[in-house]
Amino acid sequence: MRENSITYTILKRLAEFGMGQLDAFFPKNYPEAALWRPLLGLDRKKKVKKQTISTMLWRLQQQGLVERIGAKKTAQWRITPKGRATLRRQKTPRRQMTKLDGVMRLVIFDIPEQERRKRDVIRAELVGCRFQPLQKSVWIGHCPLPQDFITMIDTLKLHNKIHIFSVRDQGTLRQTKKIK
Repeated sequence: MRENSITYTILKRLAEFGMGQLDAFFPKNYPEAALWRPLLGLDRKKKVKKQTISTMLWRLQQQGLVERIGAKKTAQWRITPKGRATLRRQKTPRRQMTKLDGVMRLVIFDIPEQERRKRDVIRAELVGCRFQPLQKSVWIGHCPLPQDFITMIDTLKLHNKIHIFSVRDQGTLRQTKKIK
């Protein structure tokens, strides 16, 4: 479970605030929802659907991390002791952010649809490394990729599907000729 994921946010907010109803996540005009909306990013351009939250709560329930009290439509959700323990384990120190070094890096990958989850993991990790997408499978960043990113590529057996380029000289052809 990634710290910046909606699932993690749901679990963390239930731990902090106790119980919450599914419908309380959404209506703008309900005071109960006022606390949840900004925490879940519901007022940003990219909306989180009610079905998404419902599915995530169900999955968390299947894992024993949250429990539902009451009937489906009026149910209250709360975190379980196992869920609290999971959050405590998640609070491991975050990866040390590498410093910008002025070298542009391109990460280009071609991961087939059958390996969609691996592709999503790579994108999430690139975001965590402060890379930005140029296209869906072309990302740009200005700091070195950490060793654990490279290790993850090998672990996922994606080394022949991902290409990493470092660009030290930038500019037009005319500009690069003057530098040399």
